[in-house]
Amino acid sequence: MVTLAAVAWARGRPGIDGRRIGLWGASQAGWVLPKVAAKDPRIRFVIAVSPAVNWLRQGRYNLLAELHRDGAGKRRVQEAMRRRETTVRLLRRGATYAEYRAAVGDPDGVTPAPWRFISANYTSDAVADLRAMRGTPVLLVLAGHDVNVDVTETQAVYREVLPASTLSVQHYPDATHSLVDHATERSSLRLTATAVLAPRKLYAAGFLDRQTRFLREAGASGADAPTSPGR
Repeated sequence: MVTLAAVAWARGRPGIDGRRIGLWGASQAGWVLPKVAAKDPRIRFVIAVSPAVNWLRQGRYNLLAELHRDGAGKRRVQEAMRRRETTVRLLRRGATYAEYRAAVGDPDGVTPAPWRFISANYTSDAVADLRAMRGTPVLLVLAGHDVNVDVTETQAVYREVLPASTLSVQHYPDATHSLVDHATERSSLRLTATAVLAPRKLYAAGFLDRQTRFLREAGASGADAPTSPGR
């Protein structure tokens, strides 16, 4: 796995304390972080931002959430769900991209490369790997305006599988999937201006500082660490 190789490379670099290497990832990294931490017990911490747990359930949630956000009517929702059910059946029988196009058309702009990626990963589920990394400190970061990931399911799974002593959960009710402030993300002008003039303010209030505190609590920051990640 590329991530494991990157960690091994970092441990061999002068000036890097191999005892304080951890993982940070968002969204689809929800399937990568637990797998890497389960395979490498020396990983000091994991920060999981808006992570998914199960590929198929996450995809269904995302589809319905976006339709609801866009004000889709009953007929549009039913048509979208029929296309999704057809796509899942095709994936389960190992259909080619040509078969997918013939059966579904191209409603989502899926090209051959994404179809191969989806075919290889649609069965992804993080639960087994989460169980295998039970001793690793985890900061789970969740947003209140997340249309990509069902944060209620994610939190329930993490709390059920991981020991309470190793899991910290932080909610940001006014943030989107990317942990950007919801009001900021909805305005392209405000988003651009903030990114150019005050990029650290793009994120939900406290998002960066909370990660710093977590690193210190996990003993991974070091005495000379910056006051906030990314500074």
